[in-house]
Amino acid sequence: MLTPEDASYITRATEGLSAPLYEALDHGYTAAHGHYDNSGMTGNGYTKGRTDLVRDHTRRFIERRRAEGLDLGGWEPIQTSSGRLHLRHGTMTLRVLHATSYEVVPAPGRNKARITYYENRTLELFGVDVSNLIAVWLSPPEEGGEISVRIVRPIGEWKPGRSAKFDLYYELPRNTESFTDWEFIPDDEGFTLPFEFDEDVREEGEGSSA
Repeated sequence: MLTPEDASYITRATEGLSAPLYEALDHGYTAAHGHYDNSGMTGNGYTKGRTDLVRDHTRRFIERRRAEGLDLGGWEPIQTSSGRLHLRHGTMTLRVLHATSYEVVPAPGRNKARITYYENRTLELFGVDVSNLIAVWLSPPEEGGEISVRIVRPIGEWKPGRSAKFDLYYELPRNTESFTDWEFIPDDEGFTLPFEFDEDVREEGEGSSA
């Protein structure tokens, strides 16, 4: 189980990422949906493509801004052949994934590398600074709304549609000032966080396109 010090370490590591990540996602979302809407590609059949294009625009925005000197709070993109958006902060890693309307945190699916990533077995050996994190972004709930991002530290494998396994879950604020008064209180059941959390939240399956 994470200690309050462990949780504070992770939040301090992610607070500098909040503003630039939201800026990149906002740009990616606007660019991707503008392309699909202007091309008349609407309806449920284009949902996955829209999400994929949001990710690609977001990744390109981050790459371009970093070349211009953009500070990501110590995080840097990891070059991958899959086209996914992965970031690194020292030995800590973070994968940016997309939620669906029925699952908030994507399940690892059958991919062995992703299952290993989710297991996060290195805490006892190397400490919290080698954590594998997930940043799950949720589309605006309505037109004119804002994207939201949840930071999750998974601790095991689960099947799509089943309860997620994690020891840290919080919404990433859009500015660093929101981190100031956070307090983490561990209990016998795991980790009690100062954020609203539904115990019945379900996970995103392999069909995720983030």
